[in-house]
Amino acid sequence: GIIGTVFIGLLVFAIWDYIVSGKSVVRLGDYRSLSYTSTERDSAGSQVVEELVKRSTFGGQVRRNGESLYAESMRVYKDNANYLGITLSEYLKVYYGAYEEDFRKKVKESANLVAREEAVLDAVADREKIVLSETQFEHLLLVYMESVGYTERQLFLRDYNEKELRIRMRRDITTDYLLTISKGPALED
Repeated sequence: GIIGTVFIGLLVFAIWDYIVSGKSVVRLGDYRSLSYTSTERDSAGSQVVEELVKRSTFGGQVRRNGESLYAESMRVYKDNANYLGITLSEYLKVYYGAYEEDFRKKVKESANLVAREEAVLDAVADREKIVLSETQFEHLLLVYMESVGYTERQLFLRDYNEKELRIRMRRDITTDYLLTISKGPALED
């Protein structure tokens, strides 16, 4: 009757308000049937995450995260230009061979993609209860340090935020998890 109709109407409004307000993050697509074609681990990981992004639906919070990543990236480019005493347009033309409008468009696309990739990885990790152990943290810390040329742990953790590193590492082990449940050729070590 009327109570059921009112309830459904309120429920639909609440869902609409939740999505439009930007409180929603991601509605995961099916991640149990992903596939990859590469035998190289990083490339295969990128393939499964890209496929999952295409299968998922994103809410306002992900859009805002993308906008924030874009703004931060552009701030770095502007700071670099200011440091050199040239305009942003001059900086982008000289150092990247790009026109500012085209460059901004590419940075925005990249920032939005990163936000979506992070959202799906965090959602899978939450759903599967993936936790970064201290052993994994210590191992990955050495890998990360080596990849950027650090030999001293204290210096690395001074220059890189540990909380952000842990988030990134959890996303890395989540990507590894997705690879273990996806179909594809044997991966090189």
